[in-house]
This record gives sequence, structure tokens and C-alpha cells, in this order.
Amino acid sequence: MTFCIDEAVEIALNKHPEVCRINFAEKKDVLMQRQSVELAPLHVNYWQHRTPAGNNMLLIVNQNFGSIPEHLRKAQHQRMVGQTQQAKRALTLDELAWKVKSAYMDAVYYRQRLSILMEHAPKFEAIIDEAELHMYADSTSEIVRVSTGARYATFISRLYIAKEEAKRAEMRLRVAMNLHDETIQISQSTLELYQIHPDRLPSERFIPKKHNAIDDAYIIESQSIINLEKSRLFPAVHAGYVLQNLEGVGSNQGWMVGLSLPVWAQPQKARVKAAEINLKILELETQERQFTAINHVETLKSLLNEYFLLISFSRENLLIEAQLILNQIENDFFDNQITDYADAFTKMNNAVNAKLNYLEYISLYNQTALELEFFTQ
Repeated sequence: MTFCIDEAVEIALNKHPEVCRINFAEKKDVLMQRQSVELAPLHVNYWQHRTPAGNNMLLIVNQNFGSIPEHLRKAQHQRMVGQTQQAKRALTLDELAWKVKSAYMDAVYYRQRLSILMEHAPKFEAIIDEAELHMYADSTSEIVRVSTGARYATFISRLYIAKEEAKRAEMRLRVAMNLHDETIQISQSTLELYQIHPDRLPSERFIPKKHNAIDDAYIIESQSIINLEKSRLFPAVHAGYVLQNLEGVGSNQGWMVGLSLPVWAQPQKARVKAAEINLKILELETQERQFTAINHVETLKSLLNEYFLLISFSRENLLIEAQLILNQIENDFFDNQITDYADAFTKMNNAVNAKLNYLEYISLYNQTALELEFFTQ
């Protein structure tokens, strides 16, 4: 299975259990909205008395409709809850996409990092072998030989660690995409700078739209709770029907309508006040959360600029110097002009480190860009 980063997200959104949970939650919200208006059971009482003179019968039907304003406010509140949950689910999908993209970028990074080390491993090994042939058993040469050998052993250990890191990165990608037995093949082999919100205007690129939508939904939902508690101060309505049949008198029928008034409304008024206080607390928490989010976004933007400057400096200076050093050492090696193998090994190691550092800056930039993209959805 070969895929790019966007295809990886699409596969995850089609296979991940979290998406199934979201789909079930949406169905549950629809069912909850249908339960928002619920009437009390219909009461039917039937009485019959037989006498030698005939039968006497009494039928009473009574229905409590509850508070009509409460029913309306309860339905409105349930719709607000559904909208809040919908906004949260949308952000959950964005978070899943973020994790998949992050794991994908990590897999590309560690794979390319391993590729760089494997590319230069034969050159390090050749220098070590050549050093073994040209060094004599005097004390100075022995020290240089041991020192160079230790550095080569360090390089080999880095190569081994890089292989394990590449495996772990692929495992994290499998977990993020919820892949089990499929053989995966990442189509992207070179780490490139990730572009944030290319479809947005520059002035709107870093506005956290979906996060603000969730905060707004929570505020509206809290306001609907206040309206719901206020509606419970209104009287409940009930209606009934009576049918009576008395022997020798005849049949009588009638209708009745009544109201159930709260005799002691203080407890319900206290609930209204509590709901209003909860709204104020939520507004303060929302302000604090949005302030923290704004500062976090600014921190991410600052880090993004910092990594971009490091990438630019490395590309325009350190990478060019590193490649020149590697080319020079390679030419000197083939021309048998290397006399100080320890120095050549150190220079080549520093040049490879410059390449790896450049790659790490791109990785840090991409991970920061992905996080910034999520927090400005």
C-alpha cells in the first residue's frame, strides 16, 4: 500500500475506530433530540357498578401536558447540545488528521535520516580500512587508530539507532492510521517544508475558527440551560375528559382543563441563578482559554520563523560547505592524498552532521507547522 500524506489522512478517516464512534454519536444526538419533548403517561380510570336496576359507569381520562414553554426550551437546548457535539466531533477529526500527518512526517524524516547515514557508511568504513593499512604500531599512530576506531564505532551505533527509530516511526504511523497487517510504503522520500492553509488569505491564515466555534457553541448551550430553567417556572397544563352513565338518569360527559402552579418557586429560582453563574464562569474560562490559545499560536509562529531562518542559513551556508568537504575528502581518498585519517574522519563526520541538522530543522518546522495548522483550524 503506497500513499502520500493526504491519502494517509483519507485512509485513517475511513478506517479509524474514532470515526466509527463519531458516526454513532451523531445517530445518538438525533435520538436525543427526539426525546426532548416527552409527555407524561395518559391516565385512564374506568368504574362500573352493576345493580338490579341496571349498570352505572364512570370513565375519566386525564393527560398532563406539562409546561409548554419547558417543552420548547428543552427542544432548543437539545439542539444546542447537538451543535456543540457536532463542533467537537469536527475538531476530533481534525485532531486525528493532525496525528496522522505528524506520524507521516516523522516516518519520512527518520527514513531520510537513515538514508543519509547509510549513504556515507561505506565512505567511513573505507577510511577506517585505509587507516589500518597505513598506520604503524608506534604510540602516536596507535592513539590515532584507537581514536578513529572509537569514532567509527560511534557512527555505527548511530546507524543502528537510526534503523530502530525508522521502524518505530513506521509503527506510530500504523497506529495513527489504524493499519494492522497491510504492508505500507510511503510515496514521499524527501522531507519538504509543509505549507499551512494554502487556501486561506494571509490575513486569515492563523485565526482559530473551529476552536472559537466550539467556545461559542458552549456559550449558547449554557444560555439555553438558563432559558430551560426559567421555563420550569411556568405552570403545567393538564386536560381531561369525563363520561358518566347512571341508570335512570342517563349519560353525562364533560371536559376539564387545569394548571399546576409551583407553590414554592424559590428552589427553581435558585436553579436559574445557578445556571446564570455557570454561564459567567464559562465565559471567564473561555476568555482565559482563548487568551492561552492566542499566545500558543504566537509561540508556534515564532518557532516557525526561527526554524525557517535555521533552514535558510543551513541551506545557503552549512550544506554547501558540508558538500564541498565531502567531495574534497572523497577526491583525496581516491588520489591517496589523505595523511591525517583522524582529521578526515572528523571533517566528514561534521559534514554529515550538518546534513542531519538541516534535515532535523525541516522536521521541527513541519511538526510546528502541523500543530499550528491544527490550532488555527
